[in-house]
Amino acid sequence: MSTLDDLATSLQSVVGDEHLLTDAAAAPYAVDDVLPSLVALPEDEAQVADVLRLADEHDATVFPRGGGSHLPLGATPERVDVVLSVERLRRQLAYEPGDMTTTVQAGMPLGHLQGVLGAQGQFVALDPPATAATTIGGVIATNASGPRRLLYGTARDLVLGISVVTADGNRTKAGGRVVKNVTGYDLTKLYIGSLGTLAVALELTFKVHPLPPAEATLGVACAGQADILPVLTAFLRLPLRLNSLELLNTAAMAALQANSGVAVPMSPYLFLARLEGDAAVTAGQKERIAETLRGLSLSAPAVTQDWQPEEQQRLWSCLAAQAFLPDSVTAKVGLRINDLAAFCADIEALSTDPPWLLHAHAGNGIVSVQIPVGDGNEETLLVQIQSLDACVARLNGHRVIERAPVAVKRRCEVWGPVGDNFAVMQALKASYDPKRRLNPGRFIGGL
Repeated sequence: MSTLDDLATSLQSVVGDEHLLTDAAAAPYAVDDVLPSLVALPEDEAQVADVLRLADEHDATVFPRGGGSHLPLGATPERVDVVLSVERLRRQLAYEPGDMTTTVQAGMPLGHLQGVLGAQGQFVALDPPATAATTIGGVIATNASGPRRLLYGTARDLVLGISVVTADGNRTKAGGRVVKNVTGYDLTKLYIGSLGTLAVALELTFKVHPLPPAEATLGVACAGQADILPVLTAFLRLPLRLNSLELLNTAAMAALQANSGVAVPMSPYLFLARLEGDAAVTAGQKERIAETLRGLSLSAPAVTQDWQPEEQQRLWSCLAAQAFLPDSVTAKVGLRINDLAAFCADIEALSTDPPWLLHAHAGNGIVSVQIPVGDGNEETLLVQIQSLDACVARLNGHRVIERAPVAVKRRCEVWGPVGDNFAVMQALKASYDPKRRLNPGRFIGGL
């Protein structure tokens, strides 16, 4: 009997035959087309710990998984021994509306949690690119965020505590279940964005916020790149309750209009600003924006547009999902916001037919670039990625390939060049997962 056969027998005694998948049943859990030998679906903390302990004893690698919506992120593995899915761990363990905190298991779908909190007029202020299957654990593992990060921050600002199981099957926790928690080091942030390479998340405690009383969206069309920085600066300097500020190029506008069914003003660039407050408050904010724009020296007067509430909801649902061009190489680029206009000019120069899509969280300097796959020519896509990398390097930015054909991912640096903190990351990996059991090779620098 092989080592994996022996492991399968042991895992069956832990999770049961029905929740240990092999062969064809395991195929939907493939990681970048690499089929897993085994898929374990534990139902509680004890089973998660046993799966990890047994995998450690049998020298097997483990790939933590939530709903699978973030699986395209990361380098392609050479082999996948065990996929450990937390999809059955989906309970809300605690909720104190008065304290504005909630604790949930990692397998809970984000959409379900927002529905539960919404019934109490609250929400977790995260709106990452998501599907119905997106789990809390997946969002935390990738530190995914969306337009609302401008006002509310990312998961690192919202997670108060976390419980995890380490590679050898031991449970540990960091942080707590209260907003004011100053005990010891803030190890919570260590796990957020680590792609499951340090431990498997079990439970997470979030700070929640009241739902805004209302929101209003204002579109500001810019005639060219020279107008981007003045308009962006004006938005950021005004005393607004601004929770989102997005920038799109013409190709992204066209895709947004097609996918949302909402007409948007076609122009070289478009800002979309989302304001919080009741009707009187947002009307006053929009008037102040319009007055400020009239005072700017622009290449052409800025054109503004607003939408009905139902249209706004469709626009932001589409924007948050970033589902403009599913068949694409999608890169996330981090820049100084003062370099955003220069980067837009570079993308315009590089863009081919069909054109590249650019969508930025303009107030944070986070840019999504989508390069159409077209005929799928591998060499062409690699050249385009290299051209993009040259632009990013010139502006001292950083890029991550979030989605690409597997053949392309195998031949490029998915995470970009390692940074100055890589030695610290290596030391942490060696400390938390010395045998490299968890998600090996998927993270930065092959961690």
